[in-house]
Amino acid sequence: MTSLRDAKEIISNAITNNPKHIKKGLMPLCVMLWGAPGIGKTAIVDEVSEETDSDLNPVILAQWDAGELGGFPMLINKDEDKIMVKARPDYFPTNESKKTVLFLDELPQAPIANQNIAAQLTYERRLGNHFLHDNVTVICAGNDPKHRAGTNIMPTHLKNRIMHLDIQVDTNEALDHFSTKQLAPELIGFIRWRPEFLHKFDSDVKAFPSPRAWEMVNSILNWKMTKNAENAAIAGLVGQSAAQDFRGFLDVYRSLPDPDAPFNSPQYAPIPNDPSVLYAVMASLSHRVVERTAGNLMKYLDRIDSMEFVAACVKDFIKRKPELHKNKIVTDWMRNKGRLIFT
Repeated sequence: MTSLRDAKEIISNAITNNPKHIKKGLMPLCVMLWGAPGIGKTAIVDEVSEETDSDLNPVILAQWDAGELGGFPMLINKDEDKIMVKARPDYFPTNESKKTVLFLDELPQAPIANQNIAAQLTYERRLGNHFLHDNVTVICAGNDPKHRAGTNIMPTHLKNRIMHLDIQVDTNEALDHFSTKQLAPELIGFIRWRPEFLHKFDSDVKAFPSPRAWEMVNSILNWKMTKNAENAAIAGLVGQSAAQDFRGFLDVYRSLPDPDAPFNSPQYAPIPNDPSVLYAVMASLSHRVVERTAGNLMKYLDRIDSMEFVAACVKDFIKRKPELHKNKIVTDWMRNKGRLIFT
């Protein structure tokens, strides 16, 4: 199994090194991401493309018929005769001076005819007489048949032409991503408390929790709906079991006593005994801390015995507000007590 972080590193290196390999007559590498729906396969291809300053050409293979995907035949005049050639599809990269990711998404969901066309793109790097330029890297993604996402059997010759990475969900990676994207602190706090609800794939239900589903939950938390409507909406995204537990955590988070107490009176502000409440407090503090209150927050955190909760708070606020990493009090704490957490 491969983490999203490792997959990003592999894809980034493929984008950087494939042009060099091609110039040396070596085989460029095509990466294939396998995994359950909603775990972030498409998102990391977007992120790596941006980080490597590459154009992204996404192609949802299952949405094309074979004629469109491979290029419609057309007649042209040549030496006083007419010959048939394949037209260049509009997704085919043409800017030779720009690094480009040709992203063949939902590859296993495509019909076999489309997969055979993809096989030519991944290995021969061409469609008929149209050749990919050296700066193009082909990346693929899709769901395994066990995920019951309408997949077809992949031809063996295609399997042998690509690098297969089975993506697994890593809680810390997902939480870092959520914090960087400024998702609601109560959502992050809940996943830290109940990480088993980050991703529970179940092909037999309509809704199940996944990183993608939780990002959609984040969107509705500020809709100011009635409690019943909010519960129904959350359950419609992550399923009844996850929604019920999240509801309980939300109630705790939204009823926290004086959220500013640890900032105003770090030596005396109460420290909850209930783990769920303490996770909620850590989530709230990581969201609310600013440069002016960082010193008092570190004093409050020093009173907490369990480093698990302290680490959760510090990791979250540094991801949310990277500028706090330069705060002298935070830096000193990281250099001394924090080194036990972040090494």
